[in-house]
Amino acid sequence: MKALQEILNQRNSPTPFQPIANLPDDEATSESKKHHNIHNYHDAEQAAHARNTTVETLLRHVESLHPDTGIDEIIAHFCSNPSLRAVPIVTKGRPVGLITRQQLFTPLDQVIYREHPNMVREIMNTVPLRVEKSTPIHELTGFLSESDIQHFIDGFIITEQGRYIGTGSGQDLLREISKLQIETARYANPLTRLPGKVPVDEHIERLLHTEKPYTICHANLDNFRPFNHEYGYHKGDELIQFTGTLLSKICHPKHDFVGHLSGDNFILIMQSPDWELRCNRALTAFAQTSPALFNKAHRSMGGYKSEDRQGRIVHHLLPTLSLGAIRINPKVYSSYHQILDAANDALIIAKIKPGNCLFIERREQQKTEALSALYA
Repeated sequence: MKALQEILNQRNSPTPFQPIANLPDDEATSESKKHHNIHNYHDAEQAAHARNTTVETLLRHVESLHPDTGIDEIIAHFCSNPSLRAVPIVTKGRPVGLITRQQLFTPLDQVIYREHPNMVREIMNTVPLRVEKSTPIHELTGFLSESDIQHFIDGFIITEQGRYIGTGSGQDLLREISKLQIETARYANPLTRLPGKVPVDEHIERLLHTEKPYTICHANLDNFRPFNHEYGYHKGDELIQFTGTLLSKICHPKHDFVGHLSGDNFILIMQSPDWELRCNRALTAFAQTSPALFNKAHRSMGGYKSEDRQGRIVHHLLPTLSLGAIRINPKVYSSYHQILDAANDALIIAKIKPGNCLFIERREQQKTEALSALYA
């Protein structure tokens, strides 16, 4: 019996379960960075798009069994379902273990189970991967990429508020990732590979339904058209790519979303609490690093002279970055059209001031706070 117990202990891997879906946001973020390095798994645009798809899309309804179920009954259950890879063991609605087909159908297993027909509690994996259905796909993918391969092979249990609702498989996860990559490529801006207008609109619509406040920031390059004319389209494309990369880097990989609408227009959808600091960081980074893209003589003069459309010689300033931001209360806005228009209005004001500039529209926020206080 002692030898048997050693075999079972080896099968029940001691790898601790990290309940990635049940951690509060701040804790989940720190845990992800510490243990799973989630956001390095996909490149930026794939992670941004994938975060809108949850584990619920992988859900398969698999009949669960009780810990007191006999081995013969479990084997019969597998035999009657040839495609079944694992059976969840559930008691009082809560998953307590997982038994895989592989565990039951080796010659050694057959000998052991004939001698011990009522040992489900002993052989089941008591630390299967359990994931809440609301967990974003990219978090699960990041976890599996950094954890034991057995989690991917055995599959995982999907829960709703801790209660069993079904299972998911590594194979289905790969299919979903492939689909997301295709969708991302389809709607991405071809120059920066950032999500284009369709994903931006969809992301804002989703946030409207959450009723949680967030910030929309419209980013645009100043003096870009004359720069493009003077330096050529290749340099213009390089500047746009540079700006997209810079904005992606200052955003939080989990809480923020960067989209490329068209040309030199970008949208930042920010849920990070330090969004204003991040916006100012973008301006500082642009001021410090963009001069490398400009002609040395133009840098020393702060610009360059060229003909305008009327044939006049005009002095043009070098490109700078303008950001127009507005704090969004979903109770005030009803569509992504209204929100993008409001962000564009903020950008127009930001562009009035020369140089790298951030303008934050606070009047809507003050109006909302006043109304809330009035009806409190």
